[in-house]
Amino acid sequence: MADVLAISGLCHAYGRNQVLRNLSLTLAEGEILGVIGENGAGKSTLVKCILGMVRPSAGRIDLRCSAAAIHQELNLAGDLPAYANFFLGRELKNRLGLLDIPRMAARTRAGLARLGVAIDPAAETQRLSVSERQMLEIARALDIDAGLLILDEPSALLNGDETARLFALMRRLREGGTSMIYISHKLSEVHEVCDRVAVLRDGELVGAGRAADLSPREMAEMMVGRPLANIYPAIPPPSEGVALSFDSAAMGSFRLRAGEILGVAGLADAGQVELGETLAGFRGGEGARVAVAGRPVGLRSPAAARRAGIGFLSADRLASGVWRDFTVAENIALGSLGRMAPGGIVSARAVAAQAEDYIGAFNVRCQGGGDSVGALSGGNQQKVSIAKVLADSPAVVILNEPTQGVDVGARQEIYDCIARLASSGLAILLVSSDLPELLGLCRRILVMRAGRIAGEVSGDDLNERAIIRLATGTA
Repeated sequence: MADVLAISGLCHAYGRNQVLRNLSLTLAEGEILGVIGENGAGKSTLVKCILGMVRPSAGRIDLRCSAAAIHQELNLAGDLPAYANFFLGRELKNRLGLLDIPRMAARTRAGLARLGVAIDPAAETQRLSVSERQMLEIARALDIDAGLLILDEPSALLNGDETARLFALMRRLREGGTSMIYISHKLSEVHEVCDRVAVLRDGELVGAGRAADLSPREMAEMMVGRPLANIYPAIPPPSEGVALSFDSAAMGSFRLRAGEILGVAGLADAGQVELGETLAGFRGGEGARVAVAGRPVGLRSPAAARRAGIGFLSADRLASGVWRDFTVAENIALGSLGRMAPGGIVSARAVAAQAEDYIGAFNVRCQGGGDSVGALSGGNQQKVSIAKVLADSPAVVILNEPTQGVDVGARQEIYDCIARLASSGLAILLVSSDLPELLGLCRRILVMRAGRIAGEVSGDDLNERAIIRLATGTA
């Protein structure tokens, strides 16, 4: 097949920081190329160069088709209807010079139908699910005849079923001749859906090959440039003291011990998220009996949950985990404003000192607490988000997808942090769609099905097969 993209000798620097170094690669028509690398490896700059957003310092890019990018941060106006986003910047008009809404709606419906998606073109975009919004972006790109789609962390906010549908769509598009660049930290997905893999490290292409010939572990070792020891740290046994008890006629019951990392697994939309949000006070918890360290507590609001000693890490780091326009110190301080503002006046000295403590403890790679969080890599943003939750000194913390969108190096550091927190006596409820992650960090795992706890696996039953049997009701 002919190449739709040929890059040779690509170089680029931001000041003295050389981010791309003599990079060369090709992409054939109807091929899916995985581009992987740690945060800061040069992936984002490579994409910007391909799209013409950044002019490279040296080298050549031969792009023989139009290109469009689908980012994790979807580029849609939430308060507009779907058809308006579909045609944003290229609106259709009738003979009177007015917006031709019927024609735009019809073409939007047809574009989505091409992807096998039925969405009302008049629906307000912010009311669509993440996967529906993503399909809207893809349909828009195909409507402008993009022969190259760049998918940047497209599955970061999708559940398992939605990811499977995305992959099925990608394969259909590939069969139709559309080329794709797939960027992801989920190396098992790269192995599954990509034809070839290009590995970047410090701005250089350090390896490439057929995806089928490289295991996720081999990809990870190429990314970091060294053999990887066991990515999961040793997990100490918990104490006998019960940190949290939960009893609900609707959802079931469990006990979480001090110093324990208790996993929560399940198929998509099985109730894992709802369980965590109930404990964090986002869902009211009607009818649930909850006690922290033996003291009954009410969970009528997030503030009530925090006062009871329950911290919560959102799965959506970009929407509700960090404020990217704030500094590292300011973000961490948001979790403990009561202590940072005695008498109602924020102590800048206390904010700075607290930030330095967490930067050191979590190995946040930044120049200092005054750095903008938006300038940090995804992994370091996640560390700041976790630090913000811990700054309130909770006795129990709910970690919802703590390594989502994080590269393998930062992921290992976050696992080490979680293990240290458990060693210090913190009780942790770990909600994750990553079964290897749960199995690597937990001695017990609750399995959700149809909105309630279907059972628990531990000991000899602590394996993927036992979890899937409970999750599907075939146990």
